[in-house]
Amino acid sequence: MDIRRKRRTLALAARTGDVDAQFELARAYDFERPKDRRRAIHWYTKAAEQGHPRAQNYLGESHRDGWSVPKDKREAVRWFRAAAEGGDIDAMLSLGYALFYGEGVRRDRSAALKWYRRGARGGNESAMVNLGHMYRQGHVVGQSWKTAIRWYRAAAAKRHIAALHWLARIHDGLEDFPEESVEAVHWLKRAAAAGDAQSQCNLAVRYINGDGVRKDPRRAARLYRVAADQGDTWAQYLLGLCYRDGEGVRRNRRWALQWLDRAAADTPEARKAAVALRLRC
Repeated sequence: MDIRRKRRTLALAARTGDVDAQFELARAYDFERPKDRRRAIHWYTKAAEQGHPRAQNYLGESHRDGWSVPKDKREAVRWFRAAAEGGDIDAMLSLGYALFYGEGVRRDRSAALKWYRRGARGGNESAMVNLGHMYRQGHVVGQSWKTAIRWYRAAAAKRHIAALHWLARIHDGLEDFPEESVEAVHWLKRAAAAGDAQSQCNLAVRYINGDGVRKDPRRAARLYRVAADQGDTWAQYLLGLCYRDGEGVRRNRRWALQWLDRAAADTPEARKAAVALRLRC
């Protein structure tokens, strides 16, 4: 259906008080071209005032981020709470986050835990990850690696990149948890394939050293390059070393300096390596 005809049809129903039509009309103005955020907010508000949970959540997000309305975190929390109590799992996540950090509401991490749990049980993978964080760090609950990993795994089953990242870190021995090489390689590969730059870099280190995988400097250099292109400064540094030493790539002083210089601002090791390389004859 033509977008203008769609909006006219929805508007006829929305003006009679049809709450679902109001919400769909708001979405049509919000996400379909030509967009009109002012009208979207108008109809989100109409639907939200009638108790539409998804409209309430969208309105909360608009106030939280200042999208076509003044930024107002207290007003955002008011709408997130209404939406969460109405069963919207995205609002449960946002309300939990606001309560955890005290944004627009007094900080209450016990209440945050409650809303994260409800959101996670409803299928919100980001709420699962945040529950994992709380158990990993021992916020409000007793610290439990078993429970943290269980929630990270639940989110990872939905290909949530942060969950994959944390499972890779945990099993790679980068947290206060015993390194498990087989598990580490499994999660590093999944996280790297999902685009997590740190996991790409850490997996490359394993390919350089033959740690838990067959040694493969070429694959390592490719992974460093992918992570470096995403702005990971440690990967930029290590890729620079690969070009300096001819490891996995043909030795190239110019490329080595390019990558070392890109990492130098944030990585002292890269700065030192670049200076040393320039001093060579």
